Amino acid sequence: MINEVTLLIAVLLGILTIALPRKYFAVPFVLAACFVPTDQRIILMGLDFTVLRILVAVGILRTLVFGEKRRIGWNRFDKVLFAWVICGAVIYSIQWMNARAIINRAGVLFDVIGLYWLFRQRIRSWDDVKFIIKVLAFSIIILAPLVMVEWVTGRNPFAALGRVATDVRTEQYRCQAAFPHSIMLGLFAAVSVPLFAGMAVTENNKIPYWLGVTAAVFIVVACTSSTPILVLGVIVLAMSCFKLRRYTAKIGLAFLASAVGLHIVMKAPVWHLLARANVIGGSTGWHRYNLIDQAIKHIDEWALLGCRQTEHWGFGLGDVTSQYILEGVRGGLVTAVIFLAVLYMALKILLSLCLRQTGLKKQFPLWCLFAAIAGHCVAFFGVSYFGQINMLWYMMLAIVGFLAEYGGLPKRMERSKVKNPLMLQKMRFFGFHPSPLGGYGGQVASEWQSMVSTKQSEH
Repeated sequence: MINEVTLLIAVLLGILTIALPRKYFAVPFVLAACFVPTDQRIILMGLDFTVLRILVAVGILRTLVFGEKRRIGWNRFDKVLFAWVICGAVIYSIQWMNARAIINRAGVLFDVIGLYWLFRQRIRSWDDVKFIIKVLAFSIIILAPLVMVEWVTGRNPFAALGRVATDVRTEQYRCQAAFPHSIMLGLFAAVSVPLFAGMAVTENNKIPYWLGVTAAVFIVVACTSSTPILVLGVIVLAMSCFKLRRYTAKIGLAFLASAVGLHIVMKAPVWHLLARANVIGGSTGWHRYNLIDQAIKHIDEWALLGCRQTEHWGFGLGDVTSQYILEGVRGGLVTAVIFLAVLYMALKILLSLCLRQTGLKKQFPLWCLFAAIAGHCVAFFGVSYFGQINMLWYMMLAIVGFLAEYGGLPKRMERSKVKNPLMLQKMRFFGFHPSPLGGYGGQVASEWQSMVSTKQSEH
């Protein structure tokens, strides 16, 4: 189920995945996400291989065959993320008890763990993170003119590569480019904005990133969907609160208290506010509210092992347009809680690292990553992810995992029972300053020890 042109593109991207140096590993993945429709796939013995999934397989093969695998210092965030994915897959398989469900979850596990593991393997320094953001910025810049053609003419340029269309709402085109839905395109661009803004403020060459911000904002507008516009608004608000970053926890508690207060005084539940979210005419905010309301009323059906169907909850509720509800429906309450733990830990790690750094060039990019993850959290109220945006989502989680690994390593070493209690001081004396934003360039603790020994022998 793949045409000749897209097959050729897949082959070329696969060759790039093998041939490019490690520094440029993200290039084929970002290009596949931005420019290749997800309906294009190769089906082999009942297994679906999209272009992104093919690249994951090629990337894993290269890592193992070429001996590029490194020893990752798995941290608590990594473990909780894997627990979420595996728990959801096991419960879903138990729920359906057939081979098709097992094959389906195996594919999801391959996507999630494969993408996350590959990015965790390849990201070894903050320079790697900056290069990924640069590639993403150039891809969005190239994508914007193609979206403009679709926005003006109603003809999708990516129709030659796969089954994509352009919907119309309130006499306006809803552009989707190579993405499976206009909302997915808009969210992909919206959560990219803070990444570009963080680089634009701190890097010397600002032009590509500001162009990326401009292109991404245009794409959000061109998708003509309320959810991406609201998410972008939340992200911009979060970025503007950079000077209040030390009060983030208090602001969060105040917001939670306000929500509880509104729930008490309102005639309808507080989540009824979603029904009033209608930035673009024709939005389905009431559907989101009704989905959450019915999920709470039917919690006995899905809390233990999820449930197979939700059509009987109400009209149109077979379409679970909320990632939070979908996690519970597919994996039960346990999976939903672990998913919330992943989001909480990601935000906490980024905020903690941001507050521990000094200087705008180190703090602001971390704060922008925090805003991007917060944008994902808001988006999950109105949509469940599918298609290419999953690549961006797991890439951001892998960046959080990298920062958690190297940001927390010095603290763990100080607490650990090492034979030489002056090891950390010697590292600093010889010029190794562990920091998630630069210093040791991605070396792990064992490499630090060997390099310190080499320095001592030279002296």
